[in-house]
Order: sequence, then C-alpha cells, then structure tokens
Amino acid sequence: MMPYKINYNKEYGYIAVIVEGEFTLSTFKELAADAVRFIERYSCNRILNDMRHASLTKETLDIYHMPKNAKQAGIAPSLKRALVVSEFSSDFHFLETVFVNQGHIVKLFTDINAARGWLLNKEKPIHESGG
Repeated sequence: MMPYKINYNKEYGYIAVIVEGEFTLSTFKELAADAVRFIERYSCNRILNDMRHASLTKETLDIYHMPKNAKQAGIAPSLKRALVVSEFSSDFHFLETVFVNQGHIVKLFTDINAARGWLLNKEKPIHESGG
C-alpha cells in the first residue's frame, strides 16, 4: 500500500495529499511525480498536504534535497503548498525553511482550516508563528 493518497477537492479547488507513516525522500519523489499528474489534469496551483499522521525522515540531507527533487518532478516553486502537521517539530520546520529558502511557497500549519484558508487566500503568504 502506498503511504499517501492524492485527490482533487472540487469544492475548494485544490489538490489534497494525505501522507501516513514515514515520509522519506523516495516517498517524496513518488508523490511529487503523482502530484504533477493532478496539477496538469486539473490546472491547479494549490496543494494541501495533510501530514498529521506522518513522520519526517531523520535524514537531514534527504530533507535538504526535497525542493530540488520537487522541481525535477515538474512542481513549480510558484505552486502554493500548505503542510498540515500534528505539531510544530524542528524537522517539519526545517522542511518548510528549506523549501522557502529555495524559492517555494510552502507554509506549515497545525490547523487544517487555517491551512485551507491560507491556501485559498490570494494574498501574499505571511509566515505563521507559534508552535
């Protein structure tokens, strides 16, 4: 069984990705390739990543390479992505920082409704503090 599910949310107009279990670089590469098919099929530039039941790999270098792999898979840095996690951990904060530092629009949330609100808002992203 794949450690993630992807579908298109017609009501709100975004791609929903649900990740469970350990989120590794190899899982990320598979997910990115699958997500690109949804992005193209629905001409959608917003993704809600529900990672509340996922744990991030402890391999710092793998996390560091995820933005580069996203671009190689065809995920544009301009794509708006909300990451919803169960708690603000240093690992997920590092993941967010790495993506943002490489020019991607990625933001970390613990509240799925706040994430959805930010994702659907047309304003420029503002970093959410707290944790």
